[in-house]
Amino acid sequence: LAIVDEPDADARAALLNAQLATAAAYPRLTNHDGEGWHLHYRDDVRSLPFVLRAIISLGTSLHLVTRGMNRLGRCQAAPCTNVVADVTRNGRQRFCSVRCANRAAVRRHRARTA
Repeated sequence: LAIVDEPDADARAALLNAQLATAAAYPRLTNHDGEGWHLHYRDDVRSLPFVLRAIISLGTSLHLVTRGMNRLGRCQAAPCTNVVADVTRNGRQRFCSVRCANRAAVRRHRARTA
């Protein structure tokens, strides 16, 4: 969440790089258990928290690199604090769900008509 809440792109990248350093290993091809060749971005550790940290860190990195460093934030519908991973074309997603967007629209409407 510190990565999500960091507004500065350089500081966000530094935080994410530090997390990747503790969670991931060098990418490599593997064919364990005869499952076919695929990439691993982590050491062969069976600990679920370690695996999840590596996968989430890598996914966050790929999202920010491909979509833009500003494409991660918090939902702007109070009191919601969910994370928003902006996947829109124009980069203006502000809410985590349609429900939160509708709630904010109703609040704005009621404020105008009051």
